[in-house]
Amino acid sequence: MDGRLALAAAARAKALFAVRNIAVFYDGVVVPGALLLLGSGTWMIVKFYGGWNFLQFPWLAGMAGLFAFEFIEGNTVTRLYFMRLRGLTRFALNAGGVTPKLQKARAERVPTFTHFLDLPMLFLIVALGAIQPTTWLLFFAGSIAAVALATILTLIIPRLYPWGSQALPA
Repeated sequence: MDGRLALAAAARAKALFAVRNIAVFYDGVVVPGALLLLGSGTWMIVKFYGGWNFLQFPWLAGMAGLFAFEFIEGNTVTRLYFMRLRGLTRFALNAGGVTPKLQKARAERVPTFTHFLDLPMLFLIVALGAIQPTTWLLFFAGSIAAVALATILTLIIPRLYPWGSQALPA
């Protein structure tokens, strides 16, 4: 029995460590990286495109707009959700099982959707910079495709990994 308790304690420590590492990674890499991109991108736009003249280039205006959207969304919806999820996960680990509050938080659609929207939007930003289209067609078609893909992932992925009321490591 002591071996099972030791394994459960080790699993619980790993879960807490994983939750902590997500927060450290986000605060230590993602936020500073986004701020570095914001500063350097703004400087390059002002220096090479004369400030607001960048709006004449659909690819550059699209990239800047999508970055602004992702920056705001990432530091509001996604960040607040993961901070709340971290606290709920700690509470659930101490309680020894998935709590109703954690189950409800995991079932929220908006944070799940915005999380799944990040990669398609990043792909679109890179595509705009690489292709540099002279019309807004790629921006709008890519935005629609990104939203459609994020919607599909939001509907399918949580069903593949359900979070019933199973016990967490004690």
